[in-house]
Amino acid sequence: MDRRAEVAELVRDRWGGLLAEINKTVVERDDARLPPPPELMAATGATGLQALSLPPVAGGENVDALTWGMVLEQVGYYCEDSALPLIMNHQVDIARLVCESGRADLIERYAVPIAQGRSGAGIAYTEDADAFSFRTVLRRKGDDHILSGHKSYITGGLMSDVFLTYVMDEAGDMQACMVERNDPGVTVTPSQPLGMRTAGAASVTFEDVLLPADRILEATDGLTHAQRFLSNQRLWIACAPLGRAQAVLEECATHLITSTRYGEPVAELKNVEASLGRMYVAVESARSMLYHALARVADGRNELVFDPVVAAAKYAAVEQIRFVLERALGILGGHAFYGTPHLGRYMRDFAGLSLAAGTQDILEANLGAGVVARARQLMTSVIPAPPNNPESLV
Repeated sequence: MDRRAEVAELVRDRWGGLLAEINKTVVERDDARLPPPPELMAATGATGLQALSLPPVAGGENVDALTWGMVLEQVGYYCEDSALPLIMNHQVDIARLVCESGRADLIERYAVPIAQGRSGAGIAYTEDADAFSFRTVLRRKGDDHILSGHKSYITGGLMSDVFLTYVMDEAGDMQACMVERNDPGVTVTPSQPLGMRTAGAASVTFEDVLLPADRILEATDGLTHAQRFLSNQRLWIACAPLGRAQAVLEECATHLITSTRYGEPVAELKNVEASLGRMYVAVESARSMLYHALARVADGRNELVFDPVVAAAKYAAVEQIRFVLERALGILGGHAFYGTPHLGRYMRDFAGLSLAAGTQDILEANLGAGVVARARQLMTSVIPAPPNNPESLV
């Protein structure tokens, strides 16, 4: 049995029942904009899903990046709630960053409860402005700090007990700190996103929140700290949608086999077979790119802040996943439009993938700039400098 098949069996056997329970309420929760219920998140934690890729210090199994990506892919395959793996990988990466701090107090207070599914966590970064224009500020007050500002969008914010928050200090440097939902002055407000309606999205306002000094996770160069989080997310956010694209492809084929037009199964019409073939190529292409990037991370060969292979994998996977959904709409026709409540929801949910962890346009520009930089480096290393003595040319 190959590695992917082993992971699929693991997810099906250990968490398949829980994911099926989540599926039972996803349509109603999407209409009502409700996230997965706390008891189901606690159940996934109790069975080790959140802890799987975390280090032993948080009670985790420390599986490598490739295995964790495969797990997320299978969660996406079995789970019809697009938001669940998105919420989960945000929480897991927050716990991972806390563990990397080496702070035993913060690990025990935040990482362990997140790993066990007893605590929710959200990343408070977005302000609808670039990082150099952040208006969320941290001011000194004796040995402690005062936090003021507003974060406009937090995945899982309604479910979060703690927020990993990025702020500007008085010197103009970015810091990362842990802010608790119950801290006086913290107000959480539901957001109304176009897609991912079950992600429990929220904005949060900080009004002169007194923040003890021991809640500072990263005291200097918080921008690099945040970029490490975003670099991880470029991979994780595409893994579960890849699993869902695989499920959509299989569901398309199953439905078309049982439908007839002009006296023959729709699945056997040549244009339909060609569409299914192109969808298959898209899924396999996305999987190859993601697995290649995940293996690079697992081997420690990736650049932590911006890795071009990771960025290219996210870019390519998102394009291929969206293609699968669009072709599914085309070949299923009316059934896709009014016969199922799911495909339209996936199209809404995954539209946001092109914006998350660096928009597709920004990734294109950054990757192109890297191509130019490497070409210049190659030119200077291959083409010799002109000789100083003109006679040497004779």
